[in-house]
Amino acid sequence: MKKVFLFVVALITVLSCVQNDTQVVSPAVTAEDPDWIKLEIPTGREAYAIAGDIDKTLLVTTWTKAYFSTDRGKTWKESKDFQGRIPGLLVRNDTTFALHTSKFNQQGVLLGAWDALYFSADYGKTWQYYLQHYKHYLDDIKPIGWVQSGTGTVYTIQSHSTPTAPGSTTAYVNPSEIKKQDASGEHTVRFPFNHQLINLHLDSQNRLYVAASGGSYQAEKNNFYCCTDTMPAVVYVSKRPLP
Repeated sequence: MKKVFLFVVALITVLSCVQNDTQVVSPAVTAEDPDWIKLEIPTGREAYAIAGDIDKTLLVTTWTKAYFSTDRGKTWKESKDFQGRIPGLLVRNDTTFALHTSKFNQQGVLLGAWDALYFSADYGKTWQYYLQHYKHYLDDIKPIGWVQSGTGTVYTIQSHSTPTAPGSTTAYVNPSEIKKQDASGEHTVRFPFNHQLINLHLDSQNRLYVAASGGSYQAEKNNFYCCTDTMPAVVYVSKRPLP
């Protein structure tokens, strides 16, 4: 009996030491940002277009696929492999159209996403081929990197780059900014994350969603490392309306 008691005491001592060692080597937990919720879609590489609502169904297109979440981004389900990028999601009533082409004007300025390929009546849970069900041509253009609220507040992505050398026509991609234009003028939105930003979305509560590349910013080179199949697609959601 005494030997059993001594064995139990020794075992507890060993386990205590293991627990202490684990706590020491555990990485520090990053503090949650006061203004933004960060969502990641594993292996998504880059987020391109967003539709829906984080509290209901949130739909995001990534490098080649569409994913949706019904639990505030904790888990994601793949609903469609488009075999290519979908730069825009146009929502009309309860129908979401996947626009697969980027349209430019004669001066080469990007107007937005265009040309419906598929549509969904349940925010991306299922998809149907557009031309099999619609006879008319959808000519609407969905702006990319630009959104406007019902009150007139406008958000735009401002991209930044640095020439690789003086006079060079090639450039390093630098972290993007978000600009806000309202009745009081233009402001820079507090967005303390280093990403190449791709698109914006406002939900029915006027919360701002930001689609971003999952690449990592290398400050010493002033450039991004992007993208591999193991990188997540990243979406940020503002915690309050019209941030």
